[in-house]
Amino acid sequence: MQKWENIPIGKRLYDNTDETSITRALAASENSFITQAKGHTRFPGLAEFATLSGVAPTYLFGWQDDLIAVSDGRCYVTDKNGNSKDVTSVPISGGNRVVFSDTEGAILMAAGGPIIKYAGVKTEGLSDDAPDSTHVGYVDSYVVALENNSGRFLHSNAGVPDKWDALDIFSANAQPDNLNSLIVTDYRELILTGRSSIEQFERLANGDTPFYRRFALGEGVYAPYTMTFADNAVWAINKDWEFTRISGQTSTPGSNDIGYRLEKVNDWSGAWADKVHVKGHKFIILQIPNAENIYETKGLTYIFDYSQRIWSTLYGWDEVLGLPDRWPGWSCFRIWGRNFVGGNGRVYELKDDVYDNAGQTQRMMGRTGHISDYEVRVDNLRMKIKRGVGTPSKESFISIRCNRDNQGFGRWVRKGLGKHGKRNMTLEFGGFGSGHSFQFEWMVTDPCQVELHKLDAQMTRLGQ
Repeated sequence: MQKWENIPIGKRLYDNTDETSITRALAASENSFITQAKGHTRFPGLAEFATLSGVAPTYLFGWQDDLIAVSDGRCYVTDKNGNSKDVTSVPISGGNRVVFSDTEGAILMAAGGPIIKYAGVKTEGLSDDAPDSTHVGYVDSYVVALENNSGRFLHSNAGVPDKWDALDIFSANAQPDNLNSLIVTDYRELILTGRSSIEQFERLANGDTPFYRRFALGEGVYAPYTMTFADNAVWAINKDWEFTRISGQTSTPGSNDIGYRLEKVNDWSGAWADKVHVKGHKFIILQIPNAENIYETKGLTYIFDYSQRIWSTLYGWDEVLGLPDRWPGWSCFRIWGRNFVGGNGRVYELKDDVYDNAGQTQRMMGRTGHISDYEVRVDNLRMKIKRGVGTPSKESFISIRCNRDNQGFGRWVRKGLGKHGKRNMTLEFGGFGSGHSFQFEWMVTDPCQVELHKLDAQMTRLGQ
């Protein structure tokens, strides 16, 4: 008997087992995400916004209605029109990722060398008495900073960021490990981490000692720059290579769906995470830039919808190899109601109506699990998708192919998404033969909007 059956495309990405075991989940979701309506939306592309200098990774922050960008140790102030000014007098040194902190009257920057401040004119050293540090923060009028390669952190005098007393030092000693990260949460909590422990310090209301340790966890943080604050909690890659939500004295892994892939990471250097909200959805971007991905190129980037607890992947594109590679961002920051991404000596804007990465191909791709538990013939495949996304003179295309009985994917079947003004949302791709299991993969490389809502297969059961 012939009937239409729904192919589940609104399920979560499941990257925690061999792909042949996946049936009711997605095997791949690249440069797209699952909406709350259980459809697929293309992730926004990157538009050129500001050119700095060189090709070093660029790190972003905001201060007094300006976008602050640091690239190759130099600090740039960029206005909302993309005009950049180099305000470097003292470079930001140390060779690590730049950590920023906003204070009253200045922005502070640390990357492993001396802490640098910018107060509106040129960058300058914060204080000769402040430690060289990878991380700096500000809480209740105190500047706090890690001491490099130790289990100690120091703080300035209250309300005087450039005054540091050698006795104003604390040890985070729940475990005998060096501190590797510091974050001040939205609740003004001071979180300090090492590879074997996490400790929360809070301000004392009065007295000579400004901080006290409230609690400690044995969780540990393996990749320090993956620590970020979202969903009223701290998130980070822990010592077991899990992306974990830490709230109070409770930690909950959030990466079970991609745990196998994280376990296979061969190089965690440079890993980072940051929050970004696009198209009404709340994401954390988790990038491991030097990890080898499934295409055997460098760069593994995930986006995590922390409201729905769903993962997807982001990729750039190597035009020479014709393969996906690292998504070209190094940092994210939201200012002026817009999202910005630090590139290589560049600042990009993440824009809903851009569908390439600053001229580089952005391939949107999805792949289902293996469908059907009995022998069937697929007589037709029907897709519900937004059309009319081309121009009046040119249309864009979507392609789909089938892996029948896990024998490998066949040829692509290509259909037009319609020139501007096309309203019909249904595409039919024809039959895909007989077999016991079917896996479908779709792809769009043209720069156009993609809103994929539904996929149905017309099947006839055989061998009854």
